Amino acid sequence: MAWIKRGLITLVILFALFAGIIAWFLSGLDANQYKPKIVQLAADQGIALTLDGDIGWQIWPNIALKLEGVKVAPLLLPSESLLEAEKVAVGVALMPLLDKRIEATEITLLSPQVELTVDQNGKGNWELITDAIEAKAKLDKQQTQETPPTLDIPQKEEQAGSGGLELALEQLRLEDGVLRYVDKQAGSEYAISKLHISADNVVPGGKPGDVRLRAELTGSDFPEPVNVDIHSSLAIDEGLNGLRLQPANIKLTGAEGAKAEINLRGNVRRAKAEAPWQIQLNLNLDVAPITGWLAAVGSEYTPQSSSALKNLHIESDVSGTDKQMSLQPLELVLDNNKFSGSASYQAASSAKDVPSVSLNLKGGDLNVDDYLPPPVATPEENELGADIAAAQPVSLPLESMRGFNAKLDLTLDKLHALDFDIDKPQLAVNVTNGLYQLNKLAAGLYGGTLNSTGVFNARGNSARGELSGGLTGVEISKVQEALFASDEPEAADQKKVTLSGKTDLTWVGQTNGADTLALQKNLRAAVQLNSKELALAPFNLEKGMCQLVSYAEKTTLPEKEWPAQTRLQDLRASVNLTGDIAKVEGINAGIENIALSGDGTVDLEQQKFDFALGLALVGDKTSGNGCSVQNDRWRNRALPLRCNAKFSEAGATTCKPDSRRLDDLIRDELKYKAEKKYGDKVEEKTEEFKDKLKDKFKGLFNRDNKEESPPESTP
Repeated sequence: MAWIKRGLITLVILFALFAGIIAWFLSGLDANQYKPKIVQLAADQGIALTLDGDIGWQIWPNIALKLEGVKVAPLLLPSESLLEAEKVAVGVALMPLLDKRIEATEITLLSPQVELTVDQNGKGNWELITDAIEAKAKLDKQQTQETPPTLDIPQKEEQAGSGGLELALEQLRLEDGVLRYVDKQAGSEYAISKLHISADNVVPGGKPGDVRLRAELTGSDFPEPVNVDIHSSLAIDEGLNGLRLQPANIKLTGAEGAKAEINLRGNVRRAKAEAPWQIQLNLNLDVAPITGWLAAVGSEYTPQSSSALKNLHIESDVSGTDKQMSLQPLELVLDNNKFSGSASYQAASSAKDVPSVSLNLKGGDLNVDDYLPPPVATPEENELGADIAAAQPVSLPLESMRGFNAKLDLTLDKLHALDFDIDKPQLAVNVTNGLYQLNKLAAGLYGGTLNSTGVFNARGNSARGELSGGLTGVEISKVQEALFASDEPEAADQKKVTLSGKTDLTWVGQTNGADTLALQKNLRAAVQLNSKELALAPFNLEKGMCQLVSYAEKTTLPEKEWPAQTRLQDLRASVNLTGDIAKVEGINAGIENIALSGDGTVDLEQQKFDFALGLALVGDKTSGNGCSVQNDRWRNRALPLRCNAKFSEAGATTCKPDSRRLDDLIRDELKYKAEKKYGDKVEEKTEEFKDKLKDKFKGLFNRDNKEESPPESTP
């Protein structure tokens, strides 16, 4: 074993001797001779480079030039450093060094600090450097064009050992770096800290190298830091005109277990320095859970469903240039909802132009309600929220709605939103610098078909919108159930008013304003309603007319079971909407042998309605097994009704005799009877009979369904 001991001692002696020789050699090579040249080269590019210490040599763990106290700042503001580093070590190759040449193979930055700021005017401090570099390049190009060509005469080769600085980078190391970004105009601040970068074999024209980056991201919008881990195998083309990712993997970790992973594979190239970059990449993105990332950026949003916003997957081929890109095919999976299609982006080609985006997606079933926020816990909070919303109109973001072009085409198999079930919805929208054109809105809605088009102009100081369309064959009961559903128990003595039957609607409307309240108040719309057969419950208008006829003719109400509903045939009506008031005009419908006509108003703000109706008999009987009409004077004569109530209080007793018009009906009947009995003494007896008969009509529609005997005859 003694030979092992002697061998180790020999190796140590040889290593110490070799290190001593290198140290002696380097002591005679003054690296500071390059310091003025380096500083001047930086100044020529508009950069103020400060080296507080001498340029020295590092022996361990490898041979390297060592710079301490490095500062980089704009040449015009040398005191405002963009970058500071405690130490910068430039590793050099040994064999060229023996020939008095410095060939940089490795760069190490220790604790670099980068400070980027945007002032109140939106100017970045780095722009002083970029502007200077661009000005220098422009000046050099101009001088080259103005200087006449000269004959190049080969110079004598410099003698070996004259020294030189060459770059053949094989390794890059950055340890414990910090990058801060402060935007004083926006009031935001972000920082990348604990930054570690390692890059091996990233030599242009060489084999693929390995790059690794780890950092921690914090900011004014982030309650918790986000960890970033990037690992990539990449190759750089000769002349720095191409980059191949084989592949690049990006991992993000945020608060509450939020994770995201992005995989990129492909290349970015250009034919020459002035040519646009050509992009060919495959993108694969996975995010889970999305709610965790919302929390990571300070959002308190929570969806209704606990299974919503859990996973997001995006896969696509990205192609194009730095000015125009397309994602095709594009596959997007949100939780269990799958979409496929394409997307594209077009940058502005000139100062007068605007960027354009396009999105085309087709999907299956989507339940939007799962992604909406939970409903308000109590009715009081709901009413309070409604009052606040009404008192504080929201201004339209008109400025943000301009300055871009967009195209959206969305098709689904089924959509559930706000308790509506919509079959095969189709949406096509074009945006042209603030002009929103609804080219198509189509869907199967509750047994019917929806088709609508419109336009919304946000180019001025206020917006203007127009909408037209139709709804064909819709089941009105399903619409009522979705719009006016209530969880409150139904009172024992009151039945809920319901509508049922197929209905057709057509509409045209317009509005204008700079906020949501103005849009509502300025709304003007005309609606046409048509229905072959519409059922109205729980009251029976035929029974009500028979009760009036039995009083008038002193007959018995037919013994039959009256259904708690009214069937309206061939219903037609026109609705004019002005702000919160809807005026319903030209109501016409049939109820067996009864003709219905009238008009009314609906106050959407006060949630109440008021209708004046007339019922007229057009035959001997109200229906096949209804009540008969003996007196011809009651035929083709409108019976006045008034339906007046709040939405929440409507019921079986909502429609009653209209006291406003009942006086005229009574007066005509009394006058007719008085003329037959008293002749010239009509005027004396009319007032006497009026009061007696009027009392008989009061409360007529408040009678229950039991058979009632006719009243005693009026003397």
